[in-house]
Amino acid sequence: MGMSYRRAWLLVNEINHIFREPLVETQMGGAGGGGAQVTEFGHDVIRRYRAIQQAAAEAADAHVRALVACLSEKPHISDKNA
Repeated sequence: MGMSYRRAWLLVNEINHIFREPLVETQMGGAGGGGAQVTEFGHDVIRRYRAIQQAAAEAADAHVRALVACLSEKPHISDKNA
């Protein structure tokens, strides 16, 4: 994902504090090693987020298609220099 392990854990810690319940549970290391897993509440948050993404994509679809139809078919200045 292009980020350090520490940065990832700081972000997990932050989202766990933003919401009323943790989204990710962590287990301390040991003989079997540690780990993390998304909680049921976390899965619910993910489902809701994906529903928002889908609704936004559907709502924007006609507008995006209209903008694409407005694009020029002429070559771009950067295309001439390539």
